[in-house]
Amino acid sequence: MNRIRVFMNPIEGREKYINQIASEGYRLVKSGSILHEFEKTNSDYKYSVQYVGYMSNKERKKYSDFLKEMNFKVFNAPLNIGKFSLGNVKLRPYNSPKGMIATYPGMINKEILIIESDGNKEIPVFSDKESKNLDINRRKAPYYYLITTSVLLMVLGLFKVIDYKSIILGTILFILASHGLYKLYSIKEK
Repeated sequence: MNRIRVFMNPIEGREKYINQIASEGYRLVKSGSILHEFEKTNSDYKYSVQYVGYMSNKERKKYSDFLKEMNFKVFNAPLNIGKFSLGNVKLRPYNSPKGMIATYPGMINKEILIIESDGNKEIPVFSDKESKNLDINRRKAPYYYLITTSVLLMVLGLFKVIDYKSIILGTILFILASHGLYKLYSIKEK
């Protein structure tokens, strides 16, 4: 069964959605940015979703292999919608130096990690408050970068250094980034 779903909250929203479908007797086969494939099953499965876009490709592979050794199944999914990459290089200035440059093949279109376990096995993700807060802080970095970029666009537009349309774009980006940060802060408070 194929399902199309767009997530405004790509981590928690995806996790909630996949677990809801799993509770109806389905198992995840493949997950993309908007297309998700499930198969009917008699077994019970649980899923956990993590943002791993801050990792280098080597770190991501090592982490995935570690989870596989613990008998978990892992899926990679892209964070972007409508971005198909072959031969691209992406700069992520908000990441640590090891994860700052993403390439294809590598970390492009593999920013989300989905971990599957059978219904009885607990998934060892963010088992303490400190690791959960660290994850949320890593996920805030792109939003802060986007806010900085949007303010720069608005200022340059106001001083007529670049086209006035940059003010509109900057405002839209600022609103989107602010909303994303608000969502992450509300998760942290729970």
